[in-house]
Amino acid sequence: MLYEILSEKFTDIVDKESSSQLWSGCGSVNRMCLDGTDVAVKFAQVPSQLTHRNIAQSNFALTRKLKSYQVELAFYQLQSAQLNSFCNVPKLVHAVQRDYTTCLVLSDFTYEGFTTINELSLAHHQQVLNWLARFHSYFILQSNIGWREGGYWHLATRPDEFQRMAHSELKTHANCFASLIHSCPYQTQIHGDAKAANFAFNSDLVVLGYDFQYFGSGIGIQDVMLYFTSVFDDDGLQTNADMLLEYYFSILLDNLSVTLSVQSASDIIASWRGLWSVVWADFYRFLLGWKPDHFKINHYMREQSQNALKLVRG
Repeated sequence: MLYEILSEKFTDIVDKESSSQLWSGCGSVNRMCLDGTDVAVKFAQVPSQLTHRNIAQSNFALTRKLKSYQVELAFYQLQSAQLNSFCNVPKLVHAVQRDYTTCLVLSDFTYEGFTTINELSLAHHQQVLNWLARFHSYFILQSNIGWREGGYWHLATRPDEFQRMAHSELKTHANCFASLIHSCPYQTQIHGDAKAANFAFNSDLVVLGYDFQYFGSGIGIQDVMLYFTSVFDDDGLQTNADMLLEYYFSILLDNLSVTLSVQSASDIIASWRGLWSVVWADFYRFLLGWKPDHFKINHYMREQSQNALKLVRG
């Protein structure tokens, strides 16, 4: 079906290398040359039953996954061109959506000098935080663009996992944590899956972000928290989290102050800073329902979750 869709737009279709598979059999990413242009083609067809050891497919989960590809397609169609002046993202070449199928033809960023890196230094982390600060500043106080609530782990999108959670104080206060995040008056749009694997770098450490299936409303520190979980173990968090969070806030202040007063920018940062422990507790809640022995669960996450519980106990 992929080639049938592509042939409607392109005449010269060349496969360049074997494809990589999307999450749990939902499709593939193919590097191709279409009419002489090097591209990456993200072709998604969500199966009726996901092949994942931790997920028993439900209609709710199926609908969530289907919508995620539609949200990403809309992001590239409606947001990416203007956003590229502030944050590097792949350029849209062509897009098709039909029923349960989406096809995204994007510029192949490897030909623009970007590549993914496994071993990241402090400088790499700072550049990702720079990218996130610009991204969050660009979308500040905007809502209803992507998902009503961005991210793949928030409470409203994970009822199956919440049901499976063992009873605990964290489960008791889960709705309170979700409300604190969602009701924060300073919403922006978040990447929604800001793990290290979704960023690429060029030789000058310029960052490009991609994979926007969970783009939607939220607060910027949700992305920062998720990025930290993808690059640091407990020791790394204890050593780096506070320092890099302050670095992110300093860059955010600079970017917000371009369009907002310094006072307004400071108010946003103060509000988000006060919810740092809450975003960790919210993600911990998801992990406990999804895979309670997940390697990302560590002392720092538990410690922040305890701080969040103290906050809601009053």
